[in-house]
Amino acid sequence: MRQHFLPFGGALAFFLLVYATSRFALWGLLLAALLSYSLYLGLFRWQGRLLAQGLSRAALERLAMREAWRRGAYCARRICSPSFLRPRPGPFWRAWRPGGYAGRRGRAFASEPSRGW
Repeated sequence: MRQHFLPFGGALAFFLLVYATSRFALWGLLLAALLSYSLYLGLFRWQGRLLAQGLSRAALERLAMREAWRRGAYCARRICSPSFLRPRPGPFWRAWRPGGYAGRRGRAFASEPSRGW
């Protein structure tokens, strides 16, 4: 049901815009209904493809960082999903390491300087 919210909202806004632009004429109602329905179908397909692709690696690393921060700034494989971690840190973790915000501790990534590495 939530997947229909974005296409419906976009189509409704477009419908109201086109119908008001036609000064609420009957032909404007039919034109607005036809165009907004085609917009709804297009947005629904686009959103479906976007959701089917899944999250990028950078987004997964950001989620892992948030999860680690929530759990005491330590993200091990048993805590975070295995898809979040790799043998080498990704670009998000590498960007945090020079400032002392993140580092590697054993087989996990830690994101708190007081943990020491």
